[in-house]
Amino acid sequence: MMWKRVAKFLGIFLIALLLTLLFPPLRYMWIVSYKALSSAFSLTLDLAQITLIAILFVGLTVPLEALGWWAGWYGDQIDTTLNPGTLAEPISPQTNVVRYVIYLDGIGQASSRYFPDGEEFLSQLAAALPNNIVIIRGLIPYSVLNRPLTEDRMLSLFWRTAERLSMSEQPGILGALLAVAINIRNMFVVTVSADQRYGPIYNQGMAQVMYNSLVNYGYKPGSGVPITLIGFSGGGQIAMGALSHLKQALAAPIEVISLAGVISGNTNALMVEHLYHFVGEKDTVECLGPIFFPKRWKIFFLSYWNRAKRMGKISFASLGPVGHSGPGGVFDLKKLLPDGRTHLQQTLELVTKILLGEYHSEQETVKVKPSNYDRYLQAAFNQPDYYPLTPMARVLTQTVQTDLYQPIATWMGRLILPPKEQRQSGVWLEIYHATDKYQYLVGQVVNLQWIDSPITKISVQAITKDVHFSEEAKYSYKQGLILPVRLNHWRQVTPLESLAGSRPNDDVIVMLREPVEVKDSTLYITSEPVQITGRFYGLVKFLQLATVGGEHFRVVHFNRASGQFDGVEEIVRMPKVLPYEQEIFPSTNYDIEKSPLNVTGWYIYGARDAAGMFVVQAITPRVLLQVQPQRIINGRKAALDYVKKECWQDIVARKGLIESVLLNTKTLDIDQAISEWREGDRALVVHVYGGIGGKKREAAASSSIYFGHFAYGVAQVVREPLTDELCFDIDYHQVYTHNSDGLIAGTLHWSRYMGDRQFGWIGIRPTTNILIKFAPFTEDYDFNGVKRSALQTLIRELEIMTARYRIGDGTGVTYVGPANNCSQDSNQALYAAIKTILFAIKSNNSEYQDWLKHNLDQVSRLQKLEKLGESLRRELLPFGVARADWQNSTENLGSSLEDSPLKQLFTGLLSWRTMLPRKASDTVTEIFLKQGASVWILATSQVGGCDPDIAAIAPISF
Repeated sequence: MMWKRVAKFLGIFLIALLLTLLFPPLRYMWIVSYKALSSAFSLTLDLAQITLIAILFVGLTVPLEALGWWAGWYGDQIDTTLNPGTLAEPISPQTNVVRYVIYLDGIGQASSRYFPDGEEFLSQLAAALPNNIVIIRGLIPYSVLNRPLTEDRMLSLFWRTAERLSMSEQPGILGALLAVAINIRNMFVVTVSADQRYGPIYNQGMAQVMYNSLVNYGYKPGSGVPITLIGFSGGGQIAMGALSHLKQALAAPIEVISLAGVISGNTNALMVEHLYHFVGEKDTVECLGPIFFPKRWKIFFLSYWNRAKRMGKISFASLGPVGHSGPGGVFDLKKLLPDGRTHLQQTLELVTKILLGEYHSEQETVKVKPSNYDRYLQAAFNQPDYYPLTPMARVLTQTVQTDLYQPIATWMGRLILPPKEQRQSGVWLEIYHATDKYQYLVGQVVNLQWIDSPITKISVQAITKDVHFSEEAKYSYKQGLILPVRLNHWRQVTPLESLAGSRPNDDVIVMLREPVEVKDSTLYITSEPVQITGRFYGLVKFLQLATVGGEHFRVVHFNRASGQFDGVEEIVRMPKVLPYEQEIFPSTNYDIEKSPLNVTGWYIYGARDAAGMFVVQAITPRVLLQVQPQRIINGRKAALDYVKKECWQDIVARKGLIESVLLNTKTLDIDQAISEWREGDRALVVHVYGGIGGKKREAAASSSIYFGHFAYGVAQVVREPLTDELCFDIDYHQVYTHNSDGLIAGTLHWSRYMGDRQFGWIGIRPTTNILIKFAPFTEDYDFNGVKRSALQTLIRELEIMTARYRIGDGTGVTYVGPANNCSQDSNQALYAAIKTILFAIKSNNSEYQDWLKHNLDQVSRLQKLEKLGESLRRELLPFGVARADWQNSTENLGSSLEDSPLKQLFTGLLSWRTMLPRKASDTVTEIFLKQGASVWILATSQVGGCDPDIAAIAPISF
């Protein structure tokens, strides 16, 4: 009530003053009336006038302090580290701090002192939090120099008097007036922070103050330790204003908790990990923000604020019948809510839950439309527990006949996402297969973590983000997209967690590439786990159905000794897969024994069920992966014609067949051309798939134009132990948006992405897999003992990109856009990889010059790599200007077109050759061919059993 009376008094006073100035006759009456007043009342008016003049003076000089700091007017003697704030509770040097919290008080703050209710809030908050969460208090958010109003200022005496009276138990009318003076002065600071002219300067200064304070209390820039800014009232704007500068300086995840915060829409809210905005229903101050700041109006839907809202970065919550500050405000110690808690208790509980990662602000999202993934799980053979690791199964695993079946990899298992309260620095892995030394781990659940190395740490930290579903994500989930719903509202989700939690169930089966380190019950890895299908594979020829119309087939195994299919006969099960939404079956068993590819046999991938029968989960024609081409094309012109034209011609007529074509552009004889592909060699894979037509045409191919899909991968020439022949082992690095099938962006083995009978594409889509072997790109450079290759750098770039795709950079979903999609983002990674490897080798100029003199063979390769990079730049960016995000490796990815639609279209046009998957594939392959690369093309067209209701559709190109 006191504040209302003061407000009314000031209003009457200002109206009277205005009338006096505008009408001279009233001025005379005012003077006569003033002289007739008592000395006490006239003194009050004098003080009010002085206060008003002081407020106006200080308000006008607020921007000058920020400008002076920026221009260096205060000289070198100004040291913003002198008052780094204090800790709410001291910590020992040995404490492993997991989060730093900075409290920024409201506009009533004149020094590092807080009002009693604010002191009580911080005291109880510190007591409620564990010792490894540090709270920094005492900063002055309304001074770019972190300087209190009460010290070293022209009006310090005035502000000290104002602070003393405003904080006294009985401030009286004078104390209330002086408190208003502090509020108005600091309100000017808030408007400066929100101003688009002076705001960036002031906000950078405040970011510097916070930076200094954090470093003073042990924060290490680049460590990735999360930071939370708690802003009360005007402190909310100061927090959001400084956010982008502070995040850039520290390379840290930063979230903001706004308690009745008055926040403009001018700051880049997209930079915040998450903003929790709490407002009371009786708050008459916070409601001014949406009114006075146009960027928060809904009509400006492309403002940072509104885009952040749509992306799910801002959570709004009502505090109930709560006001702004003081009695009835968010920190009121006595006022009770309907549930019996005080206002302070409610605020304290909310903030504590957020800081401990226990806050949930919304109801569970319910699906309206089932996904293809949901349909697939209705079949028992698509679930991991159909292949239990019972004692009998473990015996079968350990005693499998190695001449009939081989493990897909040495280390295999099922990823398990730990419960939120049991999170550590990795995920869990149920071991399916291990090395001989660690066979005792089979069937056990162990920890899976990244190895502790500088390169791995930097990569993981760059893609570790908070996940909060946007409104688009929630809607997409209802419509049947498979999103990482278990990760919603998780903080600092790591790449391993995003992989394990991509689906609603723990059914991601993976293999681990070497090196794998084992310490106690923890496995340490350096590269992303590879998604696979099955646990073992064999090489068989289908003889006939074991039962009429059934799912059991009699097969004969390949005999390595004779080189023929005259080995052990066995009955395997090939379950009937479930159809898509349009009743399209991903694969079929029908007449597979009559397929022309059956002559040379099939690799079958799967596992044994509880009864010990081998269940075929994936298939691949042997002849496709053999390092033995069906056809060789000689000459560069003929090779280019094949890539651009013949490769996709007659794909309908080639249904059920494959093509293995070696492009010989070096005038070598056939044996020499094949011998260039040696055991251990690696090649870049350029993959494109087409559409599904025929009677059961897929919805995406309903028009005459089908765009297709693009991906990069890696093929390695290995010696396959069942046949003792060379073949290609292929991993794909799929930059894949969220979908209904549950296909996860990441590294997928051939058995998962192509061969899987339920989830793969070999039986239903036409595909090309162009293998490119070019020593300057695919082989290592040995730079004084440090080995680097552009191909390995590309893999790292793609692992980063796909990890971001899995969580939509924290929004929960990723969409296709003209500037960012599977093709554009994959080729951005290729462009970045070549730039990175060249920069890394040349970064130390003196050592580089010495290296050039002693490594002439490698220098020749490096020069070819530079030439390749220039050709890629010229062809992929035909306008001669590098896209800003490609040039600077800016972190963009597929998004909704409504976010800067014109900018997306323009940006996409700068690299238009990579907008269309097939055009991108043709362009990249042509560039490598012209540089002298060896190229091998593996093409398929709806391979497997016969399905007369589907036909292949080639992707569009120009």
